[in-house]
Amino acid sequence: MKYIFIVALLIFSGCANQIKNLKVSLGVISPYEAAVDALKQGQVMEARQRIITVKNDDNDYAKSQQLLEKKIDPARLKLLRYYARKGKDEQNKGHWAAAEEAFHTAAGLSIQPKALLKYEQEMHFKARQLRLETLYKQVITEDSAWLGWMNAYYAPTGLMGDDTAMSLGNEALRKVADNRASLNWELAKRFEKDGLPELAWVYVESYLRFKPDVKSALEFRQNMLDKTPAELNLQVSLNTQKSTKSTKPASNAVTKVVKQRDSHDATEASVKALMDAGKWLEAKHEAQRLRAQGEAGGDKLLQDINDKLESLAAKAYQDGNLAFRLEKIDSAVSFWALAVKYAPKEQLYIESLRRGRQIQERLAALKVEEDPAADKKVEE
Repeated sequence: MKYIFIVALLIFSGCANQIKNLKVSLGVISPYEAAVDALKQGQVMEARQRIITVKNDDNDYAKSQQLLEKKIDPARLKLLRYYARKGKDEQNKGHWAAAEEAFHTAAGLSIQPKALLKYEQEMHFKARQLRLETLYKQVITEDSAWLGWMNAYYAPTGLMGDDTAMSLGNEALRKVADNRASLNWELAKRFEKDGLPELAWVYVESYLRFKPDVKSALEFRQNMLDKTPAELNLQVSLNTQKSTKSTKPASNAVTKVVKQRDSHDATEASVKALMDAGKWLEAKHEAQRLRAQGEAGGDKLLQDINDKLESLAAKAYQDGNLAFRLEKIDSAVSFWALAVKYAPKEQLYIESLRRGRQIQERLAALKVEEDPAADKKVEE
């Protein structure tokens, strides 16, 4: 009874590997059976790790060695070549993050991963450099716009120079700018904690544009400069700063598009009609608009819709788990994708979908016939 409770708890937590470890340790299944199960899911390194624990005096030793030589290692090498090629393809396209992920997967399948880890590291810093440059350009563009607006309220001819309305307008702008500076200071601290000093530098630079004489921020900026890895080039971002001109915020073109799309006013009736039709995501959008209009019924309808979406997401997630246990990986991924669609912030659903797609990709890769002429000179 205690064993059943522990397994149920682990299933509820989504800890599949812990369940396998528990079953093996309790003798419910043998290491050989656990390896076969892992191989079916495309988890070849887990299968390999389990099979090499089978001792030579074990009844399963002979067939374990055969499984290793005939299925596990060939599958491992096939996946290794697949992900190594994928990494190179993504690298050639300039998709640094995808290339990093592919090389990381390939390295995890390799017994001698030194070269693959080097590629992974190169892609890692290329992705960080791209992120650094993109964020810096965006932040400095926004900062330039805000700085361009500062003291924009000038009293025109005919009013006194200290006109109260104009003074209040400037004061309101300064408060918004102060809020922006404070938020970016918080982001700088957050990225420092996350081990991304180059991004912390981006946001403390922003803070200092609004508050240039804050000693603690100046010291923090220097600290982040010192901690930024040598592989990252901050000079590229500094060159961006020189070329960026002070501009006013863009026109309300985006607002116009949104207004055109949502040209009608939301009503309780329009929300309920979508709910009755089972169009829950559309109903949520409509209910959000209803609440934004200040309608009293918006909050209650939105809560009802969120409760329904939460329920639908939970059911889709459980359906995905059932499909996965029945080894119907494509159906499982479809259900988990639906769960994420209904509850896009639920990490359990997101992680299940990510792992499901990874297994799906591995199983598909194992089924593909390799080109005999393809480069197979990849470190094992």
